[in-house]
Amino acid sequence: MIRAGALLIALCAVAHADGKTKELATGYQKELTACHTRAEGVGKAKTGAQSLVDGGAAEFHDDLDALTKGFDVIQAYCGELDATLALIADPNASYKQLEHQLDDHDNKIRALRKQSKQALDSLAPVIARVIPAVNARAGTAAPVVKQTPLVFPSGRKVNAPAMAGGWKVSGTQTTDTAEYAEGKASAMLSVRAVSETCAARKKDLPASAVDAPNPASKVEFYEWYDKDDRRIRIACRAAKSGSVIATLDMPASATWALEPVLFAILDAR
Repeated sequence: MIRAGALLIALCAVAHADGKTKELATGYQKELTACHTRAEGVGKAKTGAQSLVDGGAAEFHDDLDALTKGFDVIQAYCGELDATLALIADPNASYKQLEHQLDDHDNKIRALRKQSKQALDSLAPVIARVIPAVNARAGTAAPVVKQTPLVFPSGRKVNAPAMAGGWKVSGTQTTDTAEYAEGKASAMLSVRAVSETCAARKKDLPASAVDAPNPASKVEFYEWYDKDDRRIRIACRAAKSGSVIATLDMPASATWALEPVLFAILDAR
């Protein structure tokens, strides 16, 4: 009876391990699909930049270099996800057998995920320059981007891109806040006037904060840091009295293009 009970426990453990492997595979597959989509977009921009440079537009040489390097980073991320899924795909291997290898792969994926996110953030303004030039050279106008108007209680107005989720606005005369929600995930954008200077506000940032690339407006500083599963971006602009702080708080894994909206709200003041 004791041996039967031990066998039952062992079988349950194996089922749980195999279930965990399937759960990992589902998550990695979803992540890989998103990675391939981003790689395809950057790849198209890289091809377009190459055609511009080959056609004599030397001013796009630096953009081509940035796109090439960024594309390689994203491809490495996708490749590691591919390799991990290939490992999990072995029907004869249990989670316990693969545990150490999966830990190694997961550590690589975490690092590459962060590098890919940083690459995509830095490439956003590059792609915004390249695509219209590629379209113009091909004789086609850039597509009209649908917009969603955001009107704050302060009376200030900005246009946000029409996205799959929805927007809600709130605020006061000194604070404009916009919430973007898509499914169960959401982001908060806030621009508010404060009495402290930008220098004083910067001292309050955590030690992990680093410079964010390519701010869309002239600011005293623009930095980001991760807190749990969120990525926080903070910009500061000097004002006649104190400063104006712009904050974007969104899931670290999200790829929503919300930074232009944040700076549009800041520029509306």
